[in-house]
Amino acid sequence: MAIVPLLFSQLSSLLLIAIIGYAAVKKGIMKASECKPISTLLIYVIIPSSIIKALQLPLSEEKVHGFGIAVIFAIAVHLFWLVLTTFLGKATSLDGTARASLMYTNSGNLIFPLVASVFGEEYVFYACMYNAVQQFFIWTHGMVLMSGERRVTLRQVLLNINILSVAIGMTLFFFQIILPLIIQNTMGMLASMIGPLSMLVTGMVMAEKDLSGLFHSAKVWLICIGRLFLFPFFVTLLVLATGFLKAHPEELFLFQIGMLAVCAPPATLLTQFAVMFRKDAFLAGSVNLISMVLCVITMPLMIALFTYLAG
Repeated sequence: MAIVPLLFSQLSSLLLIAIIGYAAVKKGIMKASECKPISTLLIYVIIPSSIIKALQLPLSEEKVHGFGIAVIFAIAVHLFWLVLTTFLGKATSLDGTARASLMYTNSGNLIFPLVASVFGEEYVFYACMYNAVQQFFIWTHGMVLMSGERRVTLRQVLLNINILSVAIGMTLFFFQIILPLIIQNTMGMLASMIGPLSMLVTGMVMAEKDLSGLFHSAKVWLICIGRLFLFPFFVTLLVLATGFLKAHPEELFLFQIGMLAVCAPPATLLTQFAVMFRKDAFLAGSVNLISMVLCVITMPLMIALFTYLAG
């Protein structure tokens, strides 16, 4: 599959940046405590800019049709995972960081270039829809899990800069308001920083801990298996159970794009959350690093399995 070399290249580059962050702390060039302002910059400036930039696209009848399917798919997946992780939280000792790592994926900076290369630039729009839905869930449910707060108020949701950026981006898209090129270029430059800065922070966080027991942690491996194999497999069964693709096989590509996001490693944002809320950033970073290596194998396999069963 064409996705394999592309995925390997993308992941290798990100892992090298994590190694640079790790080495910078170990050599005394930076301090691990300095990752918090970087995380704050990512969450409140860079990520919102990337969301708006990703939705600066031309509107067409085909996109409106695909928009509906992509959004319904993303909402259904997140609701399904919400029920599943809530059950797991009550039935096991999984904490908020572990449950969030199972539910929220790297559906943006990793998936967008994959979709562009495998399907074409014009299809990135559908990946944006999954990411937009995830932004709503991760900044409400995900923040509750990671912060330890019992609930998030409506005011907090509506005034959250990332939720606002989704609303602004969707408004600009549907009303076809095109931002000046200089603003788009600025946002594009900021968006390109998400992956590098996120992995730099991950490496800095890992440098604080003893890595000798990293690969011997059963908890880390169980979360990785759940995130990369079990949860995507459950979604595959859910899609097949609806019978939608049997009736509309021409829409397979939309589900393949959505499944790329479903099969991805945990969102790098979770490590930033863990840093900000003083949670288990080492667990979040460990799961992120190991799952990124494993997904070179698991993502192509799960997409191939989905395509075979849906065909």
